[in-house]
Parts: sequence; C-alpha cells; structure tokens
Amino acid sequence: MAFCVLVGVSAQAQAPAALTKTARATRTNAALTVDGVLDEAVWNQAEMITDFVQQEPHVNDPATQRTEVRVVVGEDAFYFGITCADAKPVTARERRRDNPLIDDDRFEIVLDTFHDHRNGYHFAINPLGTQYDALTTDEGRDVNVEWDERWWSETRVTAQGWTAEIKIPFTTLRSDQNLDTFGVNFLRFTRRTNEKVLWTAWDRDFQFLQVSQAGHLTGVDGVQTGLKLRIKPYVLGGMRRDPGGASARVADVGLEVAKFSLTPALTAEITANTDFAQTEVDEAVVNLTRFPLFFPEKREFFLERAGIFEFGLGGRRGGQFERNVQMFFSRRIGLTDDRRPVPILGGAKLVGRVAGLDLGVLSVQTGAVGRTRGSNAAVVRVKRNVLARSNIGAFLSNRQSSPDEYNRVAGADATLTLFKNTDLQGFLARAWTPGRSGDAFAGRAKYNWFTDKYELFVEHLYVGPDFQHDLGFVRRADMQRSNAAAIWQPRPGILDIRNFVVRTEVVYLTDTRGRLQTRDQVVQATSRWQSDDAVRVNTTAIFDRLDRPFEIATGVTLPRGDYNYREHFVEAEGGGKRVLSGRVRYGGGTFYSGRRQFVRVTPTFKPADVLSIEASYELNDVTLPQGAFTTHVLNTRANINLSNRWLTTALLQYDSASQRQVVFARLNYIYRPGDDVFVVVNRAADRGTGRPAEYTVLIKMTYSLDF
Repeated sequence: MAFCVLVGVSAQAQAPAALTKTARATRTNAALTVDGVLDEAVWNQAEMITDFVQQEPHVNDPATQRTEVRVVVGEDAFYFGITCADAKPVTARERRRDNPLIDDDRFEIVLDTFHDHRNGYHFAINPLGTQYDALTTDEGRDVNVEWDERWWSETRVTAQGWTAEIKIPFTTLRSDQNLDTFGVNFLRFTRRTNEKVLWTAWDRDFQFLQVSQAGHLTGVDGVQTGLKLRIKPYVLGGMRRDPGGASARVADVGLEVAKFSLTPALTAEITANTDFAQTEVDEAVVNLTRFPLFFPEKREFFLERAGIFEFGLGGRRGGQFERNVQMFFSRRIGLTDDRRPVPILGGAKLVGRVAGLDLGVLSVQTGAVGRTRGSNAAVVRVKRNVLARSNIGAFLSNRQSSPDEYNRVAGADATLTLFKNTDLQGFLARAWTPGRSGDAFAGRAKYNWFTDKYELFVEHLYVGPDFQHDLGFVRRADMQRSNAAAIWQPRPGILDIRNFVVRTEVVYLTDTRGRLQTRDQVVQATSRWQSDDAVRVNTTAIFDRLDRPFEIATGVTLPRGDYNYREHFVEAEGGGKRVLSGRVRYGGGTFYSGRRQFVRVTPTFKPADVLSIEASYELNDVTLPQGAFTTHVLNTRANINLSNRWLTTALLQYDSASQRQVVFARLNYIYRPGDDVFVVVNRAADRGTGRPAEYTVLIKMTYSLDF
C-alpha cells in the first residue's frame, strides 16, 4: 500500500509543467518553393507564433527583437516559415553541416513526434542556411549529432534581419499515425547580444532539449511518417601504402546502408562490406595516466540512432576523456585497440519503438586481420517509459569468435526523474567470460539535484576484478569510485557579469577490498560575463597509489608507492562572437615526486564564412627525480568552405611523445542532401620507429535510392 502511494505521489510530482501554449499547423495542397522568401499565399493564411520570452540575459522578459514562426503541413512534408527581425547586421560565419552553430545567430526547432515528452528531433539553422540536426533521447541526456537525414533550408539576409524556410519530409521522421498532436518548441539566439528567447520553457532550470517542457502542435493528424525503403550503395577507388612500404590499389563497392520501415516507428538497417573512408581523424593527445582514454565514435552506421543503445550512463556531467564505464562502446567493433580498422563483412540493426518499448538490436560480423580473429558482435537494448519522465530497461551484449571464446554482459538500469529537479539513476550488470570465475559485477547509483543556481550530485560506481566487457569501455577494473560535488551559480547583476560558478568536488577511489587507490579534491571558480568571456581558476589536490612501477614517459619510470601532490591552473576564455576567440590555460604545481608546468592554447580564427582555422597546442614540462621530459601536442584544422555544399578540411597533428605526424585532408561535396562525394588524403608517420610513412588517397561516392 505504501509503495502504491509513493508511486502515485511521484507520478503527480513528475508530471510535465502545464503546457499552456498550443500552435496549429495549417494544411495545404499547394506546392511551396524553399527559397528563404515567404511569398506563397499559404504563409499569410498560417497561424503566426510571436510570443517569445527571454531565457538569457533577463529571464521572463519579452524578446527585444520580434520573431515570427509559421508551420504548414503539405502533402509530403512539414514547412516552417521563420522571420527574425534585427536592425543590426547578423552574425554568421559557419558553413559546416552539423557544427553546433554556437558562435552564430541561429534558430532551433525541437519536434516530439511521439508526444512522449522525452525524445525528439532537433533542427537548427543560421542566417547562411547552414544545417544542424540531431536526435535527443531521454530529455537531452543523450544527443546524437551524427544523425543525418534529408531536409531542406534556405535563408535570406535583409536590412530588417533574416528569413528562413525549412522543409522536413515526413520520411525523415518517425511517429504514430494515430496521433493528432506533436510536441514542439522554438529557440532563437542572437549572438551580438547573447540573447536567447524561447516560445515555451524559458525557466532556467530547464534546457531547450528537455522535451517535457515543449508546447503543443496540433493539425498533424493522419501524417504518414517513416521511410519505406532506402538503399545507399557506395563506390570507392584509390591507393594505400602500409607501414611496411607496400603499396596497393583500392577499388571496392559495397552497401553503406539499406533502411526499410517495418512500421512507421520501427526501422531495420543492413550494411555489407562497409567502408569508412570519410571517417574523421581522432584528436592527438598525450596520456599521462596509467589508464586508457575515451575516444568518441565517428562512423555513420554505428552513430545512426545510437542513443537508443545507451545504458547506465552517469548523467549530465563528464566529458569524453572523463568516462569511466560505457556499457556499449561501438568503437570496439571493427577497430583494434590501437585504432586500426578491421574489415566489417556485414551488419544489421533494428531500432525504434514497438509494443510500448524503445528497442535496439545490433549484430555485426567482422573479418580476420593479422592475429585478430573474426568475430560476431551482438547487442540488444530495451527500455520502457514509466511515470512521466522516467524509464527502466535491460541490456545484453555478446562478442564471440568461437564456441569457447566469448564475452557476454547482461544488465538492467533505471532513470527516475522525481519532482522538478531530482534524478535518481542506476544500473547493475554482470559479465561471463571463459577463464574468469570471480567477481564479474559492475554497477552505478547516482543522485542528482539541480537548478539554475544550485547543483548537488552523489555517485558510486563499482567494477569487479573479473568484469570484462569486450563491447564496452571500462577505464579501470577492480574499483569502487565515490564522487560528490556541489555547485553554486549566483547571478550578481553587477559589472555585466552573467554568473559566477563555484564548484567543489571530491573523488574517492578504492579497490574492491576497500584499499585507497586515488583521491581528487577539486575547487574551481568561474566568472562569465554577458559577452560570453570567462575567467576560471582551479586547484586540485591528488593522491595516487602506484602498486607497480609506472613508465610515465620513455625512459622515465616512477617507482611504486603513495604520491600526494597538488596542481593549479588559470584559464581565460574569449567569447565566440569575435573573429578571434578561444582559450588559454596555464598551470603547474607538484606532480608525483616532482613538478609539472603546462600550457594549453586553443585559438579559433574565423575571418569570413568561407574560412575558419582552429588549433590546439599543449605543452607539458615535467621534472621528476627519475628524469625530466617535455611533451608537445599540436592539432590544427583549417576549413575552407565555398558554400554549404563544398566543404574542405585539412588537419595537421603532431605528438612528440609518440613522434607521430598526421596530415589529413578531405573534400566533401554534398551534391544532394544525404549523398556525398569524398576525396580523402591521409599521411601518417611514426618518426620514432623509422618505418615508412603510411599513405591513403581515396575517392568515394554514395548514391541513395528511395522507394
């Protein structure tokens, strides 16, 4: 009885905020030309949405510039007509598709096509018509930027501001044809004044991608969404030279992906002889820890609808290099531990919604290369929505190369959003691996309370000594990691300061027997101005126990023992609306048994919309009783984009620790949405090995056939 009462109270407390705003889409059978000019008659007939409210800089104030939005439902697509009034020149320099557009004026749409108040499609454009799209899952806990689908947009910049027309085909979306209402919200950002206005949900305790706070869009009844069938083959030609100096021509054809809709909400995908010639290069880094770094997935087949496979993540905090456990890490498929490709013979994926469940099923077969045996990787993920903003789910993975060589992991997880600002998250999993019969469990529990002004979280992560996960990322086994943080973000309203951020955090890590291994104590303070400039100071006290000698650099080995040291840094950050922006960080302090000084500089130079240069340089100067060493890491990227369809990038990397040099260049011609021509040139050389440089020159083309 008590449990029933608790669930009832929680359900009431979790119910989305009152959705007082409703807009109605106008139906039309007339053809609309997407040219950025709202001159068709239907735009004058459509309902106009104008009541935007500030979230920044003055919450709940009316927008200072008028914004008009109209929504039209055609025979095969949704159309959005947008007018952004502005007497001053607009800010727009980005032409690369799927760049977040954070340094430009922009307009954003989120569409909750299942009206489940949790998941949605995210679209954004800037005044140049540059497109950004993503899938958002579980109220923005996972955002899949690599999701790409066909949609059209055109803009016009005038002396009165800028206008836009957007066409989103029904085939791009997934929904339930029995629905007559979608969730929808709109956001406009003006970079010159850093003003952010929203149609609904401007409370700073909520983010734009928290779909539960969106408004209603009516007039969508009977819309038939979902792609029936798309076949996307590729052709490839070029030349490769391997590290041994042998050259070979490359000529291949394959199936990038074939998609077909089993239902409007459930899609099957297959791939065969898959190629990843257009894949980006990982950023060069120097690892001064004993544990592996996390590098994000960049391959299209695995990134499409990837959020549905997410399991047991710890929540909103933690960057790509701070993850400790990720229960599905698709980079383990088709790549060796040193990030070299393994041939993918074929794969299949089933994603979507069926019988009230979010479902993801993946199976990929890899071939043998060198000493790496071919294997099958399979993953099943199911999740069910409960209460208003919560879910429970299960996960199963299997990596198998022979009957007696396999790794299996199964688990269950839950995310409970209680009241307005409270999250409870957790998972429990177990692994089965031949030869490992000990403690093979892993689990996490986390409590998070957050508002615009305050945030508190407490987390505990457990990984048993024999927990092995061949399809996941496990930074460190045999550990119990406890983490607690408190964050205060006041808005003083003086000296044009947007907010202060004061953060204190403690990380306490032991092995599963309770013996202390690592402890971090962090105090950080940030001041951010309305111009988006910021200054940050940080101090961290660290304890690290080395149970065995650790070769931190070539010829420099730290002996086993307990080490206490403290590091500090100060950082200045320039707002992105300037032609020259970026960050400069300088720090130092004690480091194990010696000292370290470091500098990191990350400038961005955008003199025009056709050119941008981004760089990062990091210097570490380390002096220890066991020896001294200096490392340099350089990543430089130049983007020359003549239009939104002709995109070029050139990348130069150098890492002094491994003495590895990489030169990468790519031309991407988007000859129609969803189809590309790639020209890729890649040269990689390890100067320390004395081996010849690797070369790759490839031309690749995709061509989609829709039925």
